[in-house]
Amino acid sequence: MLPWLHQTIHDLPALPAAPWLSHGEQERLVALHVPKRRNDWLLGRWTAKRLTQRVLAEGGYPLALDAIVITPAPDGAPELSLPPNVPMRHHSLSISHSNARALCALGPQGSAIGADIEQIVNHHPSLVSSYFTAEEQALIAATPSALCATMVTAIWSAKESLLKALRVGLTVETQRVTCLPQTHDLARAQSTWTPLAASAPTLTNLPIQAWWWIYQGSILTIIRVGAGEPCSPAPV
Repeated sequence: MLPWLHQTIHDLPALPAAPWLSHGEQERLVALHVPKRRNDWLLGRWTAKRLTQRVLAEGGYPLALDAIVITPAPDGAPELSLPPNVPMRHHSLSISHSNARALCALGPQGSAIGADIEQIVNHHPSLVSSYFTAEEQALIAATPSALCATMVTAIWSAKESLLKALRVGLTVETQRVTCLPQTHDLARAQSTWTPLAASAPTLTNLPIQAWWWIYQGSILTIIRVGAGEPCSPAPV
């Protein structure tokens, strides 16, 4: 399974952050002076720590939140650091936040994970013409206008997730990955995680599994890159 957790700013404790942040994380928080950046960072860390804590507890390893440390890798991706006596089958971590909401997912050992959350909004047509592949543009052209905002947001979110999983982010052209959620899956995607087609032939030859969900006015996407048994997102 791919454990995931969605939280909102209202889930964030009103208590001082110090009790659940490590010393290094507290120093990072102090360095964030813009309120929105502080709130986004805190919500993302809270969501990731709560998810990791729940997964560990299910495996019989209860752990305090401040013992779960999340540090940025050289490429900026979040990485988990746990006490040496705590085993963890999930090693890949992805965090996303948008509009006072956060999404976090964990990937199994040997896989890379990417997660993204995006508020559904009307995008400028240049987003599609400049950053979407020909297949993605054709999908949008065939989409009823009332559904375009949802589908454009879904494609963009999936591209973000895949680029995160590949550990390249927006340092490469977004046309190097193709993500194709389908309009005939809209009804299902409004109630549960729904598979979508995703590919990045110039960036990886590993298997790719991808899902999307329309949830409370936002698009949630999770993408796993790597070999191993097929699995799907599972709430924790």
